[in-house]
Order: sequence, then C-alpha cells, then structure tokens
Amino acid sequence: MELVIKNFKVKKRSRGVARTRWWNLTRENATKLSEKIKSEANWKLVGDADAMWEGMAQYIRRSAREVLGVSRGGGGRRSGSWWWNEKVREKVHEKQKAYAALSSCTSEEEKGVREASYKDAKKLAKKAVAVATNNAYDRLY
Repeated sequence: MELVIKNFKVKKRSRGVARTRWWNLTRENATKLSEKIKSEANWKLVGDADAMWEGMAQYIRRSAREVLGVSRGGGGRRSGSWWWNEKVREKVHEKQKAYAALSSCTSEEEKGVREASYKDAKKLAKKAVAVATNNAYDRLY
C-alpha cells in the first residue's frame, strides 16, 4: 500500500474593501471637513441636477478620505457607537443593574417593585440614547 500526500494551498484571508473612516468623524474632524468642503468645493449651478449632485458627492467623499483617512479593508467585526458618551454609559449601566436585580429576585412582591424600577431605568436609557444620537447627527449636518 502506498501513501500519497497531496499538496494543498493554504487559503489566505481575503481583504475587504477599503473604506472611508467615517467613524473618525469627531467634533474636531467634522470642523476640519466642513471648512475644507466650504472653502475648496466648486458649488456652481451648472447642468442638470443629477450631474451637480454626483459632482458634489464625489468632492465630499474625496475630502472625507483626505481628512478622515481610508481603512485598509478587512475588519468589520467590531461594532461601535461613535455617538456613545458618558451619560449614555451611566444610564445603560443603571438599566443593567436594575435588570440583574429583577432577574435575581424570587418573591412576587419584590418582583413587581423591581420590574417597575427596571422599566423606569429602561425608559431613561432609551431617552439618553435618543438624545445622544440626535445631538451627534445634529453636529454632522
């Protein structure tokens, strides 16, 4: 009996598409980007609307690549909330503590009280998230 070992190629991980690093859009970078776009862009009203739109969009993308940078591709496993702030973190932590207290209780009376406190904490956390995202998007636009 003859044993033959077949050669095989090791698959290399494919790289993703290089993307503009929009997650680097902090307050300082947003200011730089808006100044660059306002000062250097050609905002002439010439031609049809689609051509003007495409030209402006290309210039904004090009400026964003220069100010924010470009990724090498790959990754994408991390999901982060760029608008996340300390107030949101505190509210979510309070909600998590309230949920842990709710799930650890055994009596029905205690469960009712803790469920009410969890619902309140959940509403406050949801409101804090909504306010933070609205503020973040207001800074962008």
